Amino acid sequence: MPFSAHIVTPPSACSHRLSSLIFAVACVIILSTSAVARPMLDPVDGPHVDLKLSLDEDALRMQVTMNIVFLDEAMAFERELADRIDPAEGPALLETLQRWADADLVADIDGVAVNPIVDGLLINDPDTTYLALMVRTGMRGLRKVRFDVEWPLKSQPSDISLQWYVYPTDPFSSVVPPEPITIAAEAQVEGIREAVFFSEQAPVWSWRSGSTAINERLETIAPPKSSHAMASAVALHHRRGRWRWCPRSHCWRHVGREARWSRSSCSPARPWSPMRAPASGVVQIQPPGSERLQLPTSAEAEAILVPLHGNIYRAFDYVAETDIYDALDRSVSGDLLDELYRTIYASLVMEEAQGAVSRVTAVRPVEVEIESIEPDPDRPEILMEVSYRWQVDGNVTHWGHVHERTNEYLAELGVRGSEDGWRIESVRILEQERIDEPEEDVPTRRASRVR
Repeated sequence: MPFSAHIVTPPSACSHRLSSLIFAVACVIILSTSAVARPMLDPVDGPHVDLKLSLDEDALRMQVTMNIVFLDEAMAFERELADRIDPAEGPALLETLQRWADADLVADIDGVAVNPIVDGLLINDPDTTYLALMVRTGMRGLRKVRFDVEWPLKSQPSDISLQWYVYPTDPFSSVVPPEPITIAAEAQVEGIREAVFFSEQAPVWSWRSGSTAINERLETIAPPKSSHAMASAVALHHRRGRWRWCPRSHCWRHVGREARWSRSSCSPARPWSPMRAPASGVVQIQPPGSERLQLPTSAEAEAILVPLHGNIYRAFDYVAETDIYDALDRSVSGDLLDELYRTIYASLVMEEAQGAVSRVTAVRPVEVEIESIEPDPDRPEILMEVSYRWQVDGNVTHWGHVHERTNEYLAELGVRGSEDGWRIESVRILEQERIDEPEEDVPTRRASRVR
């Protein structure tokens, strides 16, 4: 493994946590909502740093991986060769990193300045296959160091603030003078993972403790309401005469004034429909004991679908497998639930192995067309068929930089409502189109349609 050859630790350290480090050079897209980035952009021929933050019971931790180009921008470190750090120079580098962290990486935790501890320095042996891509920086762009920064905790914090100071010039900036780079990071706190971006305009990561319960993070959609209007209609009209079920017209007919309505005369031939105003002695009603759900209007159906669909993407924010499944279970059902869960879990495993991080940053509805809303003929539930067009903004973070993508989708969705709530039970993608400006300067937009 690239970082396993040279490991440097402080002389006074007794034990260290060494995680499995697998370094990839291909940018892998994890989420189906992101478009593919050009492999030739990785690795980047310039300065880069990758930051991963995590909050544990005993410490706030940040894993830092930077190439030598970025290292030389951040601090002064004298070495024998400009494009290489010898293992024998590791202890001196670790001391330099500690001085740099003491000056620039002091965290504010619950209003108290906490100094960091730098530990577990690793120096890689890069794959020279990609040296041809390093036109500007050569081996300095490929050689990297990785180390851990820790801020000890006495108790679980409620407020954290951390500032990053180093922003080298972006060698791919299209403006003059070139802009400084934006640093993409990942934070994993209280069971939630989120993208974090440091820049000269927004150099501080702030976090406050709050509930990460699924009920708090997912939008709440009220289940369908039960309708008791039909049973009341029976009580109102049965005294006015005899009502007899007509199998041919599937309604109750008024035939006299003496006899009473009887539950035994109910015919289950068809699902019950809402009562209509009497016309020529005919009224369509629902007998007692056969309770139905109120059908939403088209506007209400749209208000149900959009947040329900958005909740699916929020499942990617969770870390624990059980949380992912529970989050999905609030929005999807049936085979779709198991399929999405397997896809997400496989994505997260691949993410850990390949080193690329893909995240959805925004989901926007474009067009909602409610094609049908009707009761289920076999059970007290509601079925909706919806044509839905939406856009997804996503980014893929790898080697400390970000590829931003926007995709647009058109799909037919099947939605089912019951007393337990609303669930999407089927998705059929009809169109998929990348609508952002491609990095590879392609003049046309490509779309695929499935019929």
